[in-house]
Amino acid sequence: MIIYGKFFFAIRPGTFIFKWPFASAASRRFLLLVIFMATATANAATAFAELDESRISRIETFLSAEPAGFGRPIADREFWNSPVTLIVTSNAVPAAEKFLTQSFPTWDDDLYLDFSRTGQRPPGEKMLNDRLKWLCPLVVAECVENRGRFLPLINRVLHEYATEKTWVLPAHDWNGENFAGRKITIDLRSSQFAAALAQSLYFVGDKIDPVVRDEVCGELERRIFQPFRRALSGEEKIDWLGDKKNPVKNNWNAVCLAGVVDAAKILLTSRHDRAVFIAAGEHYSRYFLNGFRADGYCEEGAGYWAYGFGNFVMLREAIAEATGGRVDLFSHPLIPKIAAYGRKIQMTDGLAPPFEDCRFGTKVDAELVSYCDQVLAAGKIASPPSISDLNKISVLFMPETHVASGAEFVSPPVEENLRSYFEKTGVLICRPPRSATNSLSLAIKSGGNGSHSHNDIGSFVLALDGEEIAGDPGGPHAYDNKTFGPLRYTYKLLNSFGHPVPVVAGQLQRDATKVHPKVLRTDFANARDEIKIDLTPAYGVPDLKSLVRTMDFSRCDAGKVEISDAVKFNRPETFETALETLGSVQRLADNAFEIEIDGKKVRVEVKTPDGFEFTQEPIQELGAPEFTRLGFKLLKPVRSADVKMIFTPVKD
Repeated sequence: MIIYGKFFFAIRPGTFIFKWPFASAASRRFLLLVIFMATATANAATAFAELDESRISRIETFLSAEPAGFGRPIADREFWNSPVTLIVTSNAVPAAEKFLTQSFPTWDDDLYLDFSRTGQRPPGEKMLNDRLKWLCPLVVAECVENRGRFLPLINRVLHEYATEKTWVLPAHDWNGENFAGRKITIDLRSSQFAAALAQSLYFVGDKIDPVVRDEVCGELERRIFQPFRRALSGEEKIDWLGDKKNPVKNNWNAVCLAGVVDAAKILLTSRHDRAVFIAAGEHYSRYFLNGFRADGYCEEGAGYWAYGFGNFVMLREAIAEATGGRVDLFSHPLIPKIAAYGRKIQMTDGLAPPFEDCRFGTKVDAELVSYCDQVLAAGKIASPPSISDLNKISVLFMPETHVASGAEFVSPPVEENLRSYFEKTGVLICRPPRSATNSLSLAIKSGGNGSHSHNDIGSFVLALDGEEIAGDPGGPHAYDNKTFGPLRYTYKLLNSFGHPVPVVAGQLQRDATKVHPKVLRTDFANARDEIKIDLTPAYGVPDLKSLVRTMDFSRCDAGKVEISDAVKFNRPETFETALETLGSVQRLADNAFEIEIDGKKVRVEVKTPDGFEFTQEPIQELGAPEFTRLGFKLLKPVRSADVKMIFTPVKD
């Protein structure tokens, strides 16, 4: 529309036609015809801003005459009675039967508005989730039984959903504009909710009360399809969609596109309309990939890799299903590296370091890892990735996965059994030998900070026997109204105080997204790995000359890890380092401690020039469990110092 506007302005009558030296009326009529045709062409070419009309037309040729979802409608009894479907849906009827004797949870204005008053998310989100969880079991159970037993309740529930004041999460409607009906936002929940509603209508088909069906379809058009079309044409702005000038770098893009495009390809009867939405999914999902580094590292953490990239997979499958595999989002050259992240980030047995907004103890989504490995290796999978409750109704019935056509799978090298290194990011994962009795593993980071950043340059986490025992506490477990604003780093869990990194001259680390740390050296071998990280840029301390952290990971004997900090100042300054743990702490000697968690023990020896002041402080914020911060502060200011933490496993 902007291009059209500029074009029209350039040829408006006051500046072009009436000043053009044509004498006859016929000439003027001819010019008007040319202008009309030119503006019509320009309008057609730019009706959807960044989308290419020829690509839309091409995609349209790939689509079937009628829209469809995953699986088959209830009328296809061969599908619903097949052994494969019955296995997948074996728990559906018992899960749905319990709702027949319960009252559907009521919508509560007060709970929805609680976030706008208190900044706390759980009350309103629980109210929405209590209502949402009825949909999938009821719909699938009716399709399995085909007796009409669940239909009255399905109609009631769908009507309830259609009449909700908003489908948007309270935290994404903090000023209440969606709630009041002054605005319609497409957010993480409303987009995924749209896909679940569309798939439900597809499954139950004409058994749904026509009035209810029209009601739900009307709300999907009003709340999802119309706002999305307006965004594509440039009439409105959707931040998560991104554009060439402002590409996005977070999971919203993939999650929302997956929901919107899936709902559109299921319900929209116009083949051209479906092609527009699919072309939008193909084009705008490229901006989601901006959230990954060139080495495939996910700036949002392992949990968000499963959420964001998992929904990218859902979008890929929806588009591939609609186009017969002719449009494949896995054809992007970065996809193999992003897909490999899920395997490379593991410390041991699926355990992921809690970097970025990742919870302590998070394990990588094994099904998504399997999906990536086997799709890119031109294989098949027995089960699709698990994404979220909103997607379950679609995930259950995804077909055999479409094999990637344009991306080349690269098998991980043998040495990745011992380590993974994201070279462009500076994140190192060290693992024990598979056959060793030593089971120490470690992850350490120098960069990779993005939209879910913590101030954690140089942070690390140590695991023993598959249990994270000390180091980065990860989190948060819940967000509030401060976690994505100017007060984000007032939380100890998010600023550097709550991470195993130094406090320098009394100063915490700067905003890590504005720091460009440097890996000075790496040395990898079967027996040991070493990395040196320059932490100096992370601190705004004028008298800090240098601060270098060295991590030495030994696989010999029982295993050992050394974290060494070498600091130099222009004049004497204070220096402190720290270690966080969920375990119990016992002091063995002046400079030695034992940390135990679930029967697993590690010895920590702290070496400083002249001893240290030891402190213990609990940290419990944002729904996370209570961690203990162990502080080791040098007894006096120093011009230079070498401080070490040495970890060895304790075997009973």
